[in-house]
Amino acid sequence: MSSLDNNFLWKLKLALKVKIFLWLLHRGVILTNKDNFARWNWHGNKKCCCCSNNKTIQHIFFECQMARLIWRIIHTTFGLLKPKNVIDMFGSWLQGVKWKEKNLILTGVSVVCWSIWLSRNDSVFDKLN
Repeated sequence: MSSLDNNFLWKLKLALKVKIFLWLLHRGVILTNKDNFARWNWHGNKKCCCCSNNKTIQHIFFECQMARLIWRIIHTTFGLLKPKNVIDMFGSWLQGVKWKEKNLILTGVSVVCWSIWLSRNDSVFDKLN
C-alpha cells in the first residue's frame, strides 16, 4: 500500500466519522490545518495550542510536543517507530507486518490520531468560551 487504499480504509472496524476523518486527514483537508484557514481568509490564531508553532497536519500529528510524547509512548509500549507523516503511516510504515497485525495497528493508530484531533479542538474551543 503506497498510499491510503480507500477499500482498506472503509474495511477498518472504526466508526464512520473516524473513517471520514482519516480520509480527510490523508487528503490534507482537515480544518485544523493552517493552510485551510488561510485559504478561507480566516484571521484567527494559526498557532498550535500546545507549543505556539504553526498548525499544520505534520505538526499536529507528528511534531508537536504532545504528539511526540504519544508516539514515544507507543514506541516504548509496542516497539513501533513513529511514521514520518500521514502518507507514510497509511503507506509503507508497516511494510512487512502481517495483514492481521497491520489491520490492528492501523485501527489503533487511527484512534490515536482521532483522539489527538478531538483533544486539540476541545482545547481551542474551550479557550474561546
